[in-house]
Amino acid sequence: MARTASGAPGALCLPRERVADFACVAFALAVAWALKDFYSRARFEDLDWILAPTRRLVEWLTGAAFEAEAGQGYLSRDRLYRIVPACAGVNFMIVAFATLVCGLVHTRSSLAGRAALLAASALATYAVTVLANATRIAIAIRLHDAGASFGALTPGRLHLAEGVAVYFLFLCALFAAGARVTGARRELAW
Repeated sequence: MARTASGAPGALCLPRERVADFACVAFALAVAWALKDFYSRARFEDLDWILAPTRRLVEWLTGAAFEAEAGQGYLSRDRLYRIVPACAGVNFMIVAFATLVCGLVHTRSSLAGRAALLAASALATYAVTVLANATRIAIAIRLHDAGASFGALTPGRLHLAEGVAVYFLFLCALFAAGARVTGARRELAW
C-alpha cells in the first residue's frame, strides 16, 4: 500500500513539483493536439504563417522564385517545384514542441519557469521548423533538379528519406540546445 507524506498508509502522494510537471506536460500535449486538429483541416491560406517564411528562406537558399497560387501553394515555374500545405512542417513542429516540453519540464521548479519553458519552446520550435523545412525543401529541390535516385530509392522515396533525415538532425540539435540552455542533467530525473 502506498504511504502519504506523513508515512501513514493511504493514497499515493506525489510531490507538488511532480504534479506541476504533469500539468505542464498535459497543457503542452493539449496545445499539440489542438495544432494537429487545426492542421488536419487547414488550407493553404490558413498555413501562410509557416509557409511564407519557409518560402522566403527557400528562395534565398536556392535562388528559385516562387509565386503564390490561390488555394494550392507556392510554385516555382522555372524549377517546376511546389511548396504545398503538406510541406508546412507542422507535424515536425508538434513533435519538436512536445519533445522540448516533456523532456525539459523537470528543469523548471516554478510556475513562472514552466510558463517560460512553454513560451520558449513554442518560439524555438517555430524558428527551427522554418529553418528545418527550408533546408529540407532546398535539398529536395536540388535532388529534384538532378533527377536523383539510388536503386530502390526512387525520387519519391529519396524525398521522403531526405526529409526524415533532415527533421531528425534538426530535432536532435534543437533538444541538445534546449538541454544546454536549461542546464538539464544527463541522468533521468525520476
